[in-house]
Amino acid sequence: MRLDIGTARMATVVTLRLLVLYGSYRADRMGIRLADYSIRQFRKRGVDAELVDAREVGLPMLDRMYDEFAPGAAPPVMEALSKKLAAADAFLFVAGEYN
Repeated sequence: MRLDIGTARMATVVTLRLLVLYGSYRADRMGIRLADYSIRQFRKRGVDAELVDAREVGLPMLDRMYDEFAPGAAPPVMEALSKKLAAADAFLFVAGEYN
């Protein structure tokens, strides 16, 4: 909560929680620059933005969906991502296109 001096009333300040998801595993990937830029720009605007880089965090290539694992049996990185996804207010997917 914060006090709005102009009107002498209390106002609730809500910070948006944004996950920027990037999934390229290529060595020469270029889209990571856009993902990093997006994070910087959102943070300048007061958004709680976090990059989830699948390669950097070691997210396994999709063999089984998270929901296909028994409770507590998914790889730890998938468990952590599941919690982040549940807590986020919004998502931005940055996907590379390779021809």
